[in-house]
Amino acid sequence: MMRSQSTWTIPFATCCLCLASSQARAVGTRSFVLDSAESLSEGELEGAAVDSTGIVVRGVDTTRTALPDASVASCILTDERGISFVGTAKEGKIYRFDGKTASLFAETEALMVTALTRGPGGALLAATLPGGKILRVDAKGKATEFASLEDADYVWALAYDSRKQALYAGTGPNGKIFQIDARGNATEHLDTEAEHIMTLALDERGTLYAGTSNDALLLRVRSRGKSEVVYDFEGNEITSIAIRDGALAVAANLFPKAPSSKKKAKKKTNGKDDQEKSGSNRNNKKTALPTRPKPGKGQLWHIEANGRATRIFDATKGHITAVSWNTDDTIFAATGKDGQVYRVRTDGSHALWIDVDERQVLGLALAGKYPRFVTGDGAAIYQVRAGTGNDGYWISKPLDASFHARWGQLSFRGAGPIRVQTRSGNTEKPDDTWSEWSSPVTKAGPIRSAAARFLQLRAQLGTNARLFAITAHYLPRNQAPIIATLSVAPKRTKKKGKSKAEPSPTTKYTVSWKVANADGDALRYRLAYRPEKATRLRPLLREYEILTKSTFEWDTENVPDGFYVVSLDASDELDNPAGRHETHHRLSEPVLIDNHAPQVRDLRVVEGKLVGRAVDSMGPLRELRYRIDQDHWRPAYPEDDMLDTAVERFSIPLPTLPPGVHVVSVRAVDARHNVGTAELEFTVR
Repeated sequence: MMRSQSTWTIPFATCCLCLASSQARAVGTRSFVLDSAESLSEGELEGAAVDSTGIVVRGVDTTRTALPDASVASCILTDERGISFVGTAKEGKIYRFDGKTASLFAETEALMVTALTRGPGGALLAATLPGGKILRVDAKGKATEFASLEDADYVWALAYDSRKQALYAGTGPNGKIFQIDARGNATEHLDTEAEHIMTLALDERGTLYAGTSNDALLLRVRSRGKSEVVYDFEGNEITSIAIRDGALAVAANLFPKAPSSKKKAKKKTNGKDDQEKSGSNRNNKKTALPTRPKPGKGQLWHIEANGRATRIFDATKGHITAVSWNTDDTIFAATGKDGQVYRVRTDGSHALWIDVDERQVLGLALAGKYPRFVTGDGAAIYQVRAGTGNDGYWISKPLDASFHARWGQLSFRGAGPIRVQTRSGNTEKPDDTWSEWSSPVTKAGPIRSAAARFLQLRAQLGTNARLFAITAHYLPRNQAPIIATLSVAPKRTKKKGKSKAEPSPTTKYTVSWKVANADGDALRYRLAYRPEKATRLRPLLREYEILTKSTFEWDTENVPDGFYVVSLDASDELDNPAGRHETHHRLSEPVLIDNHAPQVRDLRVVEGKLVGRAVDSMGPLRELRYRIDQDHWRPAYPEDDMLDTAVERFSIPLPTLPPGVHVVSVRAVDARHNVGTAELEFTVR
């Protein structure tokens, strides 16, 4: 497969390989072929990256520092000295990170710190929820109320305009933007139809942009009370906006449903009772965090200064939580499901840049001298540095051979120093039962891991190394076909004018079966039969006749009446060499073959009764009827009133008939619906 070279020149470009397991029907040699961005990005990255062209390259290195006693890190702010402040959820705490250690800096007494920014005089400001409060945190970590926003329970975003000395706050659940002056006095700046203003951003000219929930609108706020829709995105929430030189990067997400908080009814009156009730709700510390939706799908949009909007990246496995511009006009996009950060160019080419163990990357501060980000589902702060030191690693996801397998040749294409290792095991997730990583290889050769069901690959990439594709061959153990069911039944025919097939005499029987064929081999079937009490099988097919369908029509015209057993062999010999194929054998339940009609014998009229015998070769008889002079058929019973044997005697009282010659007919039907009939002509005087 021809592949273009990566056009990325930065040392931390990412690439992705694609997993494809050959799907031949036979259990012959198969292979895992990883040569596309999709499959390679399903693995793990440690100082490596996967490019959208399907190339793995040396990426960036990250260093993780856990935040003590915190579960979710929700936002980050880094200053020019390299000091980062991190807000958390559930605990509502603020941590300080100096590049080496993280320590608790401030307690807010809120449930969540949603945003951090520098405000008037360089003060550290924190948006919190619930309660609609913005806090000022001094140099010693003491948090005091800076502003309290009426008609707001949630403060989602902050943006500070230093020229106007104005702080803007995006809130919910009434979709308002507030402007706060240097003294903390808040006034309503914009009231929207949305439930929540999820994100805010200011451009170089001081123009304010806002992203909403519900309809995922990007708004440009011109002045107090006046806004315009820049773009109406697909989805139901804009989570992040980043601005650089007049161009916008926007994360628009489609969630299964929006956050659970409901928009409050806006009241025209402002009575004392309403004010007290609103204040009581806003200050209620027991108010729970709004329920976030399940992971959705995200889109990254680039909006140029001239207003042209282009979708440049799709996050199909999870929504986009945060975006930011890099110094080289690329855009970072973090995801909220697999804990990944993508690096996206405005032409749509992209790279899986960072992959961490946590499921959510929630805050980005990647521009500048101290690139960092924070995670949820295990609160931590990560530092990022160019991968110029140790080697990087790309680790595949566990590759499933479906069955226990022997490993064959390992080969790969690449450039620069690449060393590949393997390990194997029989659990879906690697654990202590797996083998150790094999010794590394630098060229094609046999896989040195033990036979097992799962295989994992690890590529070690040196400086300027590029991995284009990697292939691992394997031979699964052949799986025997298992005959699950085997049935033999008379072939039913549909009579004209009848909606369903009805029983009728037939010599044709349908033999049908179901087989569990785990590895999908082509199967050949052999059929034979024998009388129930015999041992020697009689083939229904000659050896050169190859049956591959799971049904067979057996014509029993020349088979004597009796009970028979059908034998079925299922073999995968068509797809496996001699000595390696598997066969499964099964016998049917006994089936009655009865192709001969019963006979009506000794028919006569004695003292006003019609007497005789119905005789069948197999029995039991199932029906006895008679009619006189072509009248309709009437049911009759044997002398013991039960049809349960092969020979039934009958004595049928005849009705009073007019003098003359009459004809009486008797019909007997056996278990296989064969019909025997006899007639008698007699005279009534």
